[in-house]
Amino acid sequence: MTFQQRTAVITGAAGRIGRCTAREFAKHGVRLFLTDINMEGLNAFADDLRQAGADVHTVYMDVTDPASITAASETILKDAGRVDILVNNAGLWPYGPVLECSDEDWQMVINLNLTSVFRLSRIFGQKMKEQGYGRIINLGSIAGEVGLPERCAYSAAKAGVIMLTKTMAMEVAQYGVTVNCVSPGMIGDEIGDCPGTWIGRNGTGDEVANAIVFLAADESWYITGTDLPVDGGRILGPLSTLLR
Repeated sequence: MTFQQRTAVITGAAGRIGRCTAREFAKHGVRLFLTDINMEGLNAFADDLRQAGADVHTVYMDVTDPASITAASETILKDAGRVDILVNNAGLWPYGPVLECSDEDWQMVINLNLTSVFRLSRIFGQKMKEQGYGRIINLGSIAGEVGLPERCAYSAAKAGVIMLTKTMAMEVAQYGVTVNCVSPGMIGDEIGDCPGTWIGRNGTGDEVANAIVFLAADESWYITGTDLPVDGGRILGPLSTLLR
C-alpha cells in the first residue's frame, strides 16, 4: 500500500483500535496527529512510536464537546498544514436496557459516536475538498447493522454513522475525497474463542486496523461509500441458522 507523504488524524487514539491503526500507519511513514481525552495514555503510546521513528503529534480532544473539537482541529490544521486522512475512531458502547435509558445517557452516546463523526468530517472534509484529495474512514459496528440488545443508543448511533458515510461519499466524491466505514464485530486484545461468529473466534485490533489502512491507501481511490464489516461473519446471521 502506498502513502505519498500523507498526514492522518485519528480520534480515540489511546484505545485499542486507535493504537493499532496508528502503528499500522506508522509502518508506512504516515505523519500522525493523535487525539484523545486520555492524554497520559496517549502521550506514553506516542513516545513508543517516536522511539520507533514515527512522526507523531498528540492533541487533546473531547469529541463530545464542540468547542474542544474546534480548538483541536484548528491546532492540527495549523501544525500539519494539511490533513489527508481522517479516522473517526472515538466511541463508547455502554450497556443498558432501552426502557431504562435516560435522555442524558442517550444524548451522550449519540454525541460521542455519531455527532462527533459529523462535526469532524465537516471540518476536515472541507479542507480535503479544497486540496482535491482526502480519505475519511469512520468506525461503524455490527451493532449498526444487526442491532445489539442493551445497546439501543449505540446501535442507533452506529447505524447513523453507516448512513452518514454513504451520503457524504456521494457528495464529496467529485472533489477527490472518499468516505468509507469499517464495522468491527467482537474485538479483543488477543485471539480467543467466540462462538457468536462463524469463524469461531474474536477479532483483534490489528485486523480492524488493516482494513482501515487499506481504505486510506492511495490504491483505494475507487472505493467509496462502502461499509466493510470486520466481524468473522457475524453480520451474516446467528449460528443457529446453520443447516442441519
